[in-house]
Amino acid sequence: MLIQYLFILTSNPIFYSRFFRAGLAAILASLLVFLTMPYYMAFLKKIGATSDFKENAPPIMGGLLLVIIVVIVSCVTAIFNGYTIAALSILVLYSVVGAIDDIAKIRTKRLVDSGKISKKDYEEKANGISSTLRISLYFLFSFIIAIFCYKFIPDLTGELYVPFINPKDWYPHLPNWLFILFITFVVASSANGANFTDGIDSLVSIPLITGMFFVGVVAYVSGNAIFSDYLHIPYLKGCDELFPIAMASIGALLAYLWYNSPPAEIYMGDAGSIGFGALLGIMFILVQAALFLPIVGVIILVEALSVAMQIGHFKMNKKMRGWDYADKHRLFLRAPIHHHFQLKWRGRFGDSKPLVNAKIAWRMHLISFFALILGLIVFFGRR
Repeated sequence: MLIQYLFILTSNPIFYSRFFRAGLAAILASLLVFLTMPYYMAFLKKIGATSDFKENAPPIMGGLLLVIIVVIVSCVTAIFNGYTIAALSILVLYSVVGAIDDIAKIRTKRLVDSGKISKKDYEEKANGISSTLRISLYFLFSFIIAIFCYKFIPDLTGELYVPFINPKDWYPHLPNWLFILFITFVVASSANGANFTDGIDSLVSIPLITGMFFVGVVAYVSGNAIFSDYLHIPYLKGCDELFPIAMASIGALLAYLWYNSPPAEIYMGDAGSIGFGALLGIMFILVQAALFLPIVGVIILVEALSVAMQIGHFKMNKKMRGWDYADKHRLFLRAPIHHHFQLKWRGRFGDSKPLVNAKIAWRMHLISFFALILGLIVFFGRR
């Protein structure tokens, strides 16, 4: 938004260039993270913002700083319209829910440190606010933003581009009420999936980066009348303003990896994983590529599905055969699925947990990059 005034004052076309503003957003976000993160980590350590009882445990809530920086940089480099307002609103609202959850965890740990509750009680309350309240807020915020999108983004319709199918053969259209529910479900699911993925150093950052890169490219092309016409993609006027937001997120997340790479100096926490997961979901919706999220964000999808399958399988067995049977015959050793591999691969790499975690993370990172390439090929190739 600030750069819009620079364009008006100077009449220099470079300040209006989406490509220039996106690059500037990535650089600014990275620099701000590098400049502020050491002081932010020192502050979190000072107030005891950890959820672990280990000595010198890394602080949580690192993602909150990233969200603040992305919002600031987006306000500088992006021009406000229905697309950018919807995206940034979702990012802020979901991050607030995550921050409240993080604060609740920190508060509970402090009660243990002061001897007011036991570690056993802490384990039972370690999830912060209740999952029911958290999910309810997800759907409420998503529903409100979905209504906003329908009112203020004329080009956002219920048309869905189906992967691997030429739009000329099948281009389904959802009625308004169903599409609003679809938006609500996609955003909430993406946020929840990213939250589940944030369990190993650097694990959630790469799927978020690859997802943001995909949606940023699609937004840039869809918002350009010439490019969209050449590639037979629906022209979405103003959609390319999402490009600077996507690049600001990528820049911030790349800089964050400097501190979160194994062994992590700081954890993202719910404020970051939930916020960026929701942002990713709404941006896929806004560029009319929602059905590509399961492809590009396959790691996030698998992590979320593993939890849903584990819970469903356990409840079914508990109802049919009792708690003891269900407890002994779980679908995965532990969910989300990265915990399953932690237990399954124990001993394969010298019984070193850091080595196992690194192997899991890097294999999932590679899958994320392959998924990004596949998503780009399918989205643009089938056009």
